[in-house]
Amino acid sequence: MNYYVLASGSKGNATFVHEGHTGILIDCGITRKQLNYKLASLGFSEDDINYVFLTHDHYDHKKNIHTFDAKKIYSGQGNIQDLDKAHILKPYTHYQFGDFDVETLKISHDATNPMAFILRGEESLLYMTDTGYVSKKNRGLIHDLNYYIIEANHDVEMLMKTRRPLFLKNRILGDMGHLNNEYSALLMCEVMGEDTKEITLAHLSQEANTKELALKTYYQVFDEHHIQFDHKNIKVADQVDIVSGGRNEN
Repeated sequence: MNYYVLASGSKGNATFVHEGHTGILIDCGITRKQLNYKLASLGFSEDDINYVFLTHDHYDHKKNIHTFDAKKIYSGQGNIQDLDKAHILKPYTHYQFGDFDVETLKISHDATNPMAFILRGEESLLYMTDTGYVSKKNRGLIHDLNYYIIEANHDVEMLMKTRRPLFLKNRILGDMGHLNNEYSALLMCEVMGEDTKEITLAHLSQEANTKELALKTYYQVFDEHHIQFDHKNIKVADQVDIVSGGRNEN
């Protein structure tokens, strides 16, 4: 399995996961031109995308989802108007998409029907962003996967110092908002295991976080909890640059 975070952040999100003969695009919040350029730089094209998943209906995730044939698109109930019933994903259900077994998870965000995904082929990967917290049920389901693309949206202190209105700060901090760096790191301390190979921090706020701060928090939390994990295997997704991972990246 290989994964490529093509874009991650409030200006647009897209991630491509590939194994065997199957390619899955998770979200399409970037332009078709950007998508094709980035795929081409990796040796892929749109033809390599067999399925398109939409995590939820916020603009930075869905703004160009309709550039794809509707036959390829799958999402939760209500996230896409007039989506064929056969393409509506139900939470806590296993689906077979080509070489992948895909398990859907219900998450907590101020969107219509937000979801995270566990993709399993020869290896396993979690894609989870845009959630205010992670439930006990979900924690049990995401234990000891090979790869994690997990939200580390903000540093609480840095968020509170921004000029954003208080209601927006409270939204981000709330149960239907976003995971902060420390919560994300503590979560990983709980769920990662011997089979965990890489962690990619995603959906970082441009105003209330930095790559350096997110990594520093992870390193500190891991040290405090005596987690032995090679720092080079903790990556940070970017709004512009592609961040790759998986079997062929090690």
